[in-house]
Amino acid sequence: SEDIELIRSFSRASEFDYVQWEFDAIWRKLIFTALGLPKRISVEEGRTLIDETLNLNYQTRYLEWQIDQVYSDPEVSNPETESQTLKNELEAVKEEYTFKAGVTEALLQSQINQALADEHVSIFGQAFPPILYQFSPLPKALIVSPRDVIRQDANLSLHPEISFDDIIAMEGNISDTLNVSTLITNIGGVGTYPSMVFQTSNLDWLLSTIAHEWTHNYLTLRPLGINYGTSGETRTMNETTADIIGEAIKLKVAETYYPELIPEEKPQQVEETQEEQIEEEEIVEDYAFDFAYEMYITRRETDILLEAGEIEEAETYMESRRQIFWDNGYQIRKLNQAYFAFHAAYVNAPSSGDE
Repeated sequence: SEDIELIRSFSRASEFDYVQWEFDAIWRKLIFTALGLPKRISVEEGRTLIDETLNLNYQTRYLEWQIDQVYSDPEVSNPETESQTLKNELEAVKEEYTFKAGVTEALLQSQINQALADEHVSIFGQAFPPILYQFSPLPKALIVSPRDVIRQDANLSLHPEISFDDIIAMEGNISDTLNVSTLITNIGGVGTYPSMVFQTSNLDWLLSTIAHEWTHNYLTLRPLGINYGTSGETRTMNETTADIIGEAIKLKVAETYYPELIPEEKPQQVEETQEEQIEEEEIVEDYAFDFAYEMYITRRETDILLEAGEIEEAETYMESRRQIFWDNGYQIRKLNQAYFAFHAAYVNAPSSGDE
């Protein structure tokens, strides 16, 4: 539409290219497959490399979080300058991470393929489709909403490496030029092949996620996958199947390579007395900050102000509420119409809390 094209005039240069990502990912896989690294690296060397990769991943995520906090903190007047040292450190960590991540991907793909072969879910020892995944920072989403009503008019994927300074500039340029509400935010996941797996330092989660995403690719060639979007029931069946297989294959791999990931049976705990339970519930009721309920209240009051045509008052109110969330440990960078258009769930009252 015309409105989308106006928005894209600001975002086009930073939009995420899925076709190019898949081409690059497949080419990367071919290179590491040709090197045959999983067969040339011992189990001990492989484990060390995997641990180093996950640690670098942790450092990356932590530095990105620190930078985001600088830009979110209401007390920081010049976040670009304040965060420069962190940005330099982040660049160095990413450079070291790139090669090690490729080898780690090849090792984990090989281990999961072997687990599937052991369970006879393969063709001559090869899973089909082949297990291909790539560590990848997920694209960011550019969300655009009108200012006078909460409605998602645009959701465009941006390159994950877009700088914080460019994020602020793009949001401001679109908002000022088109008189709309904007937010550039992280997303949860994207369905691609090779699978685009969120960068993590949690090996347990990583193994089950790789197997989970491979299951989706496997089912895509079968009725359950082909009919994924036809009904809520088939979608639930598909996701449940992927969850079950993901967990089972993770445990199979853990038995061979990562025994520490196998959960131990927990000793039965002595049940709390009724008085202790009541006391704990009273403490939670008196002191806990209920994020979901407070956000619902914020959304409800914002809707009331917008319906009354009080746009600036609604935006001032949302900013005041953002600072309350910040003071209670929820570092929200922007709380506006676009935020609620993206997080649509807050339009409904949560199960906890009273109005």
